[in-house]
Amino acid sequence: MLNQLISNTPIYVWAILGFLAFRGIKSSVDRELTVRAVVIIPLVMLALSIQGILSGFGADPLVLAAWLATMTAAAAVSWNMVSDKNVRILADRGTVFYRGSWGPLVMMMAIFVMKYIVNVALHVNPALHTNMQFALISTALFGLFSGLFLGKMLRVLIMYKQAMSEKSVFTNQVTA
Repeated sequence: MLNQLISNTPIYVWAILGFLAFRGIKSSVDRELTVRAVVIIPLVMLALSIQGILSGFGADPLVLAAWLATMTAAAAVSWNMVSDKNVRILADRGTVFYRGSWGPLVMMMAIFVMKYIVNVALHVNPALHTNMQFALISTALFGLFSGLFLGKMLRVLIMYKQAMSEKSVFTNQVTA
């Protein structure tokens, strides 16, 4: 059965897995990123989350509320975990320094595996599309993972905006 699942998985799914693994491994080392690079993975994870919910369970208000609630809670936790120890804004370069961590790889793989399992379960047992318990648990997990990425991204963007604003004020004062 496992062989059948793997062989029936579309090629683009394996491409997504490869991309996520590549990005996750790159996250394990200290690196300097542009703001554009800071938002790529969180937005990809958000898109995958939304796509998974809508394709699996539709736009049911209760399902969307569960997703939004867990995403908001996880974003708040993630926001508070960002510190100068793991993220620094390099305003003079207009970049963001991230301390290396295996956490992003673990989270990306967890999201991928969870999304894969949910899709397989929905394919094997179509009745799960209308099973509210399955929908709420699945979407809450999608929200949890998306929120962890989103909270960190938002916090870093705010830090970046503040640092760039302070740099601009400082530059204007020096030249005045």
